[in-house]
Amino acid sequence: MPALRVLGVLSRVRAGRASAAIVGLAVVAALFATVAPPSARAPATRAAVASGLAWPVSFAFVPQGAPLGALRAPPETIVYNELFTGNVTAVADGQSLGRVANVTVSTNGEQGLLGLALAPDYRTAPWAYVYYTYLNATLGAALNRVSRLWLGTPGLPGPPVEEILLDGIPAATNHNGGILGFAPDGTLFATTGDARVPSNAQDNASLSGKVLRIDRDGSIPADNPVPGSPVYTLGHRNVFGLAFHPVTGTPYVSENGPTQDDEVNVLEAGRNYGWPLTTGAAGDPRFVDPILTYASVIAPTGLAFYTGSYVPWRDALFLGDWNHGDLHRLTLGGATYRQVLGDAVEDSVGSQGILDVEDGPDGYLYASTTDAIYRVNATGAPPPGATGLPLAPILAAIGLAVVALLFLIAVVRERRRRVPPAGPRAAPPPP
Repeated sequence: MPALRVLGVLSRVRAGRASAAIVGLAVVAALFATVAPPSARAPATRAAVASGLAWPVSFAFVPQGAPLGALRAPPETIVYNELFTGNVTAVADGQSLGRVANVTVSTNGEQGLLGLALAPDYRTAPWAYVYYTYLNATLGAALNRVSRLWLGTPGLPGPPVEEILLDGIPAATNHNGGILGFAPDGTLFATTGDARVPSNAQDNASLSGKVLRIDRDGSIPADNPVPGSPVYTLGHRNVFGLAFHPVTGTPYVSENGPTQDDEVNVLEAGRNYGWPLTTGAAGDPRFVDPILTYASVIAPTGLAFYTGSYVPWRDALFLGDWNHGDLHRLTLGGATYRQVLGDAVEDSVGSQGILDVEDGPDGYLYASTTDAIYRVNATGAPPPGATGLPLAPILAAIGLAVVALLFLIAVVRERRRRVPPAGPRAAPPPP
């Protein structure tokens, strides 16, 4: 109820009949009308922070002042992968800073420079971790690998320009996976596809059709499900989105189905996610069912949890959609955040399609298309870092509450003056 209507209600209540309940309800309505956040369903707005790009399939944020080759990163610096050139390129405030690293890539179909993640301690150890396809000269075939590239001050002495951490990941014209992300415990996750050999997804001896987990130096964590193996989960078709829940640290992935059953999955160490034996929710105890299934394929891509200040979005899981260019906001619930309570499309770039989605350090959400990186914000939301409660409505609500209280006191006093004094009680009836 708008504030003016509340005042109208108060002005029409007769002193002799006013009740505390009516006045209280009016005050509560005024408070909620003036300080409630914008609708969570409001469409988002976006602004390009970099345009004219060459397939920025993955991107990451560089801390201000951190090393970036011979430079120090200016504010709002983003590094991104160019899928087909093998370049890692930097941009700040819409201006290109040029190439900061390069790997030689094979670019047949969906191959190329795919995943990118910066070291958690990048300020002191400026490594960029990448996943890319290359041509193995010995085998005469393409393979995928995970490497780290030194983005600190160039020259010797110092670490090598590239350190190969994990090699021999099967490659194909599609189903290469290739997304990287650091878990809260500092281990590195890498997603792979089945490389067009579906049966490999069920074979722990193969690195395809898996989610892999290694330490940042390429060693195998001692608590991995298969001793001495980087395999963390199996039974995946093609995973192209990865994010870690901000409360639990649990990994979530998006997975592409064949002609149906695109999925969002919660990863459990050592578990099997069914491909190619099943897709969607099979209800089979051998496999982990997805928390969300799209019956019609959308080709899900990037995943990111939003940790900014806009309350209706906070801790929601955002999902990119390649086929339609939609940005989905998934509201999660339940004790372990495995229930999808809502799926709202907050924005759409249409036929361009969304490649990557990232949670920005400035409180905004970011998404990339084939030629741009966008900053995304909910329409009507306060700027990141603001409380979201404008001062004027709050003061107005407090004023209404004070007026209502004074009015209620006056009503009570008036009613007391009108009550006749109590007379003598009637004698009880005889027994």
